[in-house]
Amino acid sequence: MGNELRKGKFNVIIGAQAGSESKGKLSAYLCDRDQPDLLVMTSSPNAGHTCILPNGEKKVSYHLPIGAVMCNCPIILTPASLINPEVMEKEIRDLGIDRKRIMVDPRASVITSHSLKEEKKNGLSDLGSTLQGVGATRCSKMMRKKDHPFIDIALPYLGLSSADSIPLIHKYLSEGKKVLCESTQGFDLDLEHGIDRHYCTSKMVNTSMILAESGVPPQLVGNIYGVLRPYPIRVNNRTGTSGPYTGSKEISWEEVAKRCGFPGDSFGEMTTTTGLLRRVFTFSWYRFRRFIQVCAPTHLCLQFANYLDWNLYGETDPSVLRESPELRRMIDSIESFFRVPISFVGTGPGHKEMVEMDIKGKTEEKTGEKT
Repeated sequence: MGNELRKGKFNVIIGAQAGSESKGKLSAYLCDRDQPDLLVMTSSPNAGHTCILPNGEKKVSYHLPIGAVMCNCPIILTPASLINPEVMEKEIRDLGIDRKRIMVDPRASVITSHSLKEEKKNGLSDLGSTLQGVGATRCSKMMRKKDHPFIDIALPYLGLSSADSIPLIHKYLSEGKKVLCESTQGFDLDLEHGIDRHYCTSKMVNTSMILAESGVPPQLVGNIYGVLRPYPIRVNNRTGTSGPYTGSKEISWEEVAKRCGFPGDSFGEMTTTTGLLRRVFTFSWYRFRRFIQVCAPTHLCLQFANYLDWNLYGETDPSVLRESPELRRMIDSIESFFRVPISFVGTGPGHKEMVEMDIKGKTEEKTGEKT
């Protein structure tokens, strides 16, 4: 099975860890390379997706699939979407997305100031919540409150159209079109199957749930792209701990820098939504095995390869990747144990800083010669 978007199938990008795996970069890469006919997403502003354009410009989305900046196809936001109108309005303008491309399902919900205040009042920051009102809004919808705000109240402000998304998605699938769904957050934050029953998100984050939210049966799933990083992260918070990482040891960014040969004292990552320094951990083989079992990826994308070997930073030459024992060791371990190919390796922030791999995990030249 090739790593390209499958026609007439619902292709999915999903995070294999606790978020910030660089799903947005893979989405931008696939959208640039394969030019999908339809993009699908369950929106929520509690996490950002980032894309670095070839000119170095940084684009960040919260409600829209960031891959949309690399193609011109329609965008569907599913019934499970949770939308902050003010944030989305700014996002549409900043990304330069034509509003005519966007269609929102009428069952999508609006995040109100009341939901934002409720999460702060209930101390959800202690759990690592980004306090964007997502959990509170989702609970309101689940309780079937009569005054629950659906998207229709915000459509005039946003200048968007609304229609039943299910027939539209299935129309594209039945016509053999290329459909790509860019999911949010990561599997290790799954409400039922994640790292911890307390320190998790308010929804299930796995392939089956992504399909269910989009109204697509499992028979129509295409390629499932699992995105991972050698050192998974957890968001930090302002008041307490954001929880453990089963099977991992928390380390410092200084330690990561030392291990990869970074030419300086240290570096670090800041969370897109909160602006706080991310916590970083050793790779959890236990949790990754659970991801494979529950989400069944067909292809893997290993981002942040430069965290294994800083000499790989920004590298796109396959021959250079072959010479890195640290990278080869991780690829061989994952592929031999889990029997899922690492089809992409990301080496830097730009969406073009990606090397495609053959089915055996060995680099493949643009000419098609395999090593």
